[in-house]
Parts: sequence; structure tokens; C-alpha cells
Amino acid sequence: MRRLSIPPPALWLVSLAVLLLVFPFVHDWPVFGRFISEFRTFNAAMFAVWLLVVLSMNLLTGYSGQISLGHAAVVLVGAYMTGILVDQYSIPMPVAIALAAAFTGLVGGVVIGLPASRLTGPYLAIATFALVITFPQILKLNLIDGWTNGALGIRIREVGAPGLVDGFLDQAQWLYYVTMFVALIMAVLFWNLTHSRFGRAFVALRDSEIGAEQMGINVPMYKALAFGISSFYAGLAGGLFFMVQTFVGPESLGFQQSFLFLVAIVIGGLGTILGSVFGAFFLTFQAEVIDGIPRWAESLEGRVPFVSFVPDLDRLRGVIYGGLLVITVLLFPRGLAGFVQGMGSWRPAAARESLAARLAAVRAGDFGAASMLARQLGLGRPAERGDERHDPPDAGEGRSNGADDDKLG
Repeated sequence: MRRLSIPPPALWLVSLAVLLLVFPFVHDWPVFGRFISEFRTFNAAMFAVWLLVVLSMNLLTGYSGQISLGHAAVVLVGAYMTGILVDQYSIPMPVAIALAAAFTGLVGGVVIGLPASRLTGPYLAIATFALVITFPQILKLNLIDGWTNGALGIRIREVGAPGLVDGFLDQAQWLYYVTMFVALIMAVLFWNLTHSRFGRAFVALRDSEIGAEQMGINVPMYKALAFGISSFYAGLAGGLFFMVQTFVGPESLGFQQSFLFLVAIVIGGLGTILGSVFGAFFLTFQAEVIDGIPRWAESLEGRVPFVSFVPDLDRLRGVIYGGLLVITVLLFPRGLAGFVQGMGSWRPAAARESLAARLAAVRAGDFGAASMLARQLGLGRPAERGDERHDPPDAGEGRSNGADDDKLG
């Protein structure tokens, strides 16, 4: 049976460029207007913002191996800094966003990165978790209330198109082009960074800190550098978030959003730009999809059996996110990016047989065999150079080691 054929990358890039260029206008076209509304232009602008957030999270976790549970606080720093510069000092929005990104990168690299360079694993996660818990409370202090406006937050007028393009683009279209252009430029820079010697150092740091140190890599410096660059991306995303939303408050981004960022990079795929794109799609549409399932179930009630048992999913968001994490880790350990990248070498019949065997292994509780089958499917194939993972010993090997320990005892 023939393998799936994939068009050349140049064709994909040209098609993507054309799609991004005309997207804000397709809702007015006769055919596309039936299923693409004008609101999708706003969704696309937020997708660009979330793409920067997921790229920053992926650099920190997917490439350098540092888990952060407080990344939303870093994005919030960039959003608040932009709001203060625009609202209090009347600085133009583009300049304010650039200054906020630089400030956030400095804070992330020095204030957060240097202390965090001495922490690893769960200790680092707990430290960053404390950051996202405390920062919203700090923003409400009377000491800085004159800048942050306390619990009320900062609100500005809508950012309209400048005079040069006013009349050709409305406010939503202008925001779309600005955010998408910035996101694409930063994605290209991200690719160059991760394929440079800095990116290889980050990967070595993620795979083994001891091995990286033996190779001559300054581990504390590169940890702080990863935090600084990641915070720069997050601060830039925060500034664009404020520009699109025209509002930021202490509760705009909290622990729930930090958890969603982590879910997004796992579902999308760690250590890949394509995984960041999938993660940004997840952040953009997850709320809409979950809110739409009960309405869809109500429309089918009476025609489809058992559909009336669909619960109110608004109260089960945490369950859904946790379930998606478990399913992704068990069935798609490289995320959606690994799944897509492995499709080019698939044979459909063999893929169905391997997937069925993998599901049987999961049901039987043999997760070691399930992981091995994932690699046979191409789902565990490294997407970047040096992105290899090492599986733990299987259950049989663990039992034999335990038996030998008993004999020695």
C-alpha cells in the first residue's frame, strides 16, 4: 500500500501566506461568509497572542526542561507594563509594547531566572506557582494603586487603525495584521534561536544538567537565559493582549491560565514550533468548543439516544483538561505535532493495527508496551535534532531488579 504523500514545504508556505493575507476579508465573500463570521478576525488576533505565549512556554519547558506553573504572571507583567506606559505616560502603543517586553525579559532573567537557576523539578514548579498566586495580590496594594488602579485594572479606548490605512482597514482587521505580523516574525526568530548553539545548549540542559555541565555549558547562566528569553516573548504577548483586549486587571490571567498554557504545550507537542501552533489553537477555541457541546446536545435531544445525559460541561472544565492530558500522554506522547509529522511515513493498515494494539496495552495497564507502540506509530519520533527521549525500564525489568534486591537483603 502506498504511503501518504505530502506536498512540498514551499507550497504549504505560499498557501499559508495567502490565507493569512486575505483572512480578515473572507467573511464578506459569498461562500465563506456562511461559516466564517466577522468575529473570527478577533479570534485570529487572539490566536497570534496565544502563539507567542505558547512559544515562550515551549522554550522554557519543551527546550530547556524547566517547568513553570506561574507563566501567566509573567504575561500579566507585560500587559500591566504596557497599560501603565500608555495610560499614565501617553507613550505610543508600539513603543510601550516594546519597552514592556524588554522590561519583562529583564525581570524574568534576573529576578526570576537567577534564583530559579538553583532549583529543579518540583521545587521550581512550586516556586513559580507561588509567583502566580502572589502577583495578582501585589497589584491590588495601595502602595502602587496609583499605577495599577487596584482591583479595577487599567482600561483604555479601542486601538484604531492609523491614518495611513484608516478607511481601508477597520479596528479588528488592523489588530489582526499587527498581532499576526509580530507573531510570525517572532516565530521565525524562535526557529533560528532553537537551531543555533543556544538552542542546542538548551536541549542539552533539558536532557541532562550533569551531562550539559560536563560538556562545558554554564548551567546557571543558560537557565537564566532561558527564563529571560521566554519572559521577553511572554511580555510581548502581554502587551499585545492588552492592545487587543484594551483592558487588564489582576484577575485577567491567573493560575487557571497558567495551567492551560501547560496543557496547551503538552497537547500541541513539546519542543516544536508546530506544537506551539496547535497549542495556540487549543487556547483560542477551547472555551467555545466546551460551551457549545451542551447546546449541540440539546439540539439532538429526542433524535439521538443517550444525548440527554450530556452534563453541564461548564462545571467540568478541569475534568476535561485533565482527561485531555492523560489521553495525550498515553496515546500521543509527542502531542499533535508528533502525530502530524509521523503521518508522512504511515501505512494506514499498519497504523490501524498498531493503534489497536496500543489501546489494548493501555487497557491492560502495560504502559511500557504502549509507549513502545507509540514509537512504532511515529508518535514518539523526535521533531527536532537532539530531542530524543529515553524510556524507563519496562515492568519486567523492574521486577527482576526488585527480586535481586530481595536476594541481596
